[in-house]
Amino acid sequence: MQPSQIRRRDIVLQTLGLGTFSAMAGMPTVARVLASQVQQESLQITAQQVRDACWIATVQWTEDQCEEVAKALNRKLERLRSLRDEPPTEDVAMPLAFIPSFFIRSETQPREDRDPRTSPWQQGVELPTWTKMKDVLDWSIPQLALGLRRKLYSCEELTVFYFNRLKSSNERLNCVVRMNDRAIELSRLRDRELVEGMDRGILHGIPWGAKDIIAIDGMPTTWGVGRYEERQWNTTATVAQKLIDAGAVLLAKLSVGTLAWGDEWHRGKTRNPWNPDQGSSGSSAGSAAAVAARLCPFAIGSETLGSIVSPTRVCATSGLRPSFGRVSRAGCMTLSWTMDKMGPIANRAEDCGIVFRAILGSDGLDPTVVERPFRWSRDTKLSELRIGVPERTRDGETAVKDWLEAQGAQLIPIRFPVAPLSLMSEALGVEAASVHDKLFRSVEGDHELGKWGPTFREAQWVRAIDYMHAMRMRVKLIQSTEAELAKVDLLLGDGDLTRMNLTGHPTLVVAFGKDQEQKRPRTVALTAKMFSEATLLDVGALVQQAMPPVAIE
Repeated sequence: MQPSQIRRRDIVLQTLGLGTFSAMAGMPTVARVLASQVQQESLQITAQQVRDACWIATVQWTEDQCEEVAKALNRKLERLRSLRDEPPTEDVAMPLAFIPSFFIRSETQPREDRDPRTSPWQQGVELPTWTKMKDVLDWSIPQLALGLRRKLYSCEELTVFYFNRLKSSNERLNCVVRMNDRAIELSRLRDRELVEGMDRGILHGIPWGAKDIIAIDGMPTTWGVGRYEERQWNTTATVAQKLIDAGAVLLAKLSVGTLAWGDEWHRGKTRNPWNPDQGSSGSSAGSAAAVAARLCPFAIGSETLGSIVSPTRVCATSGLRPSFGRVSRAGCMTLSWTMDKMGPIANRAEDCGIVFRAILGSDGLDPTVVERPFRWSRDTKLSELRIGVPERTRDGETAVKDWLEAQGAQLIPIRFPVAPLSLMSEALGVEAASVHDKLFRSVEGDHELGKWGPTFREAQWVRAIDYMHAMRMRVKLIQSTEAELAKVDLLLGDGDLTRMNLTGHPTLVVAFGKDQEQKRPRTVALTAKMFSEATLLDVGALVQQAMPPVAIE
């Protein structure tokens, strides 16, 4: 470290009342540093300390001004101490609703009236040959549902099959946090309901898995944190309750990287089923791995900055990150109030659409959710599509681009305006540090925080003014990104994960064909303007129909 850097660090530590960098060098843990800070908080901030710290605010003040600020800070810190001792719990929302679609000109329309429970989903569904339960592993959700109605198997038999398969595969993949002991009992209830004429719709009796940031009453919700191993929230997240109401049967809570970052959690790394020597990426690590390995027909994941797109690419499966504000996050762990999104992961784009239809819409609990129609007609004509093509394309994107062009689609170059994305993404670190401040201040070391330790420390030095500046800059980013995406029906590629997560635009990852070298499916990401999930799902399904993804053995 350069002398100038040490001097700057000394100033910061002195401002906190923590001495110099050299004096603190022997402190082994975050907890001891924070404990020292608490012990020193009874000391008064002086005008000299304010003057030494002026560089943080990039200002130069007079002696009188520094004295004035010191007095004000002492009064402020006295008031803040009680808040630091008893911060809001993690489930308390920010009282400002981030609604990116507000800044985009679009028609306000009611949500589609079609009820998933009464939609004619059986039309056109064909069942492959069936002789044993293992035959269903590559079936779509409509095929699984039709098999139930034709009594090839019962809800209980289907659930037991997937339950045992998931449980026995966990040692290899490390994707299960907790099996649902009530799954078999619930499947029997679903069987009784069908006998009594109560059919909840296409998801009735279909097994699924929940990323372990989703609260389920009666089950622990760990967030990938060891000290939360047995912690329960006495509530059920909206996204889970909607699936329960639709008749789906929860198999297990699936692994999540610690505090939703990466594939490392308190029991180790979740593995990629195509290559168990590799991690599955994150943070929807368990959801993507379990679906790709055919351990459950679908799962729910979440994305803040790539946590659906990244693991579905790595695990070669499909996943939909919906437009921000499509699906309620009530009852799910907050990482960033302005970036978190819940979405389905499945092997087929069609299945992602079926699950998405079941979970979208407002619930009166998440103020960011907006009502927009989901008109999924499934009659997209490829020859009429305008396909946005970025300057650089991945291998999978190039293959799909060539295929779409051969189908008559028009290719249009797309280039997004340059924007300070890294500055705007500071919102994630600041918001996450606020939500998890109590944990941060109580840990024995960074190992309890996963990858978040440095980010949480850095967030303590982001000024509120700078955070608000960055948030306001996102308005222009949203508008310019939507304007570029409005030129096309969809964009090949994710359009930059940081950009699209800051703006809230939807992306679908589609598994298709076969990578001859890696012996697994290839993947392509498709992105579109706000609330264009139906177009993404239509094209994704057509790509898979033309180039079916190879199944895992």
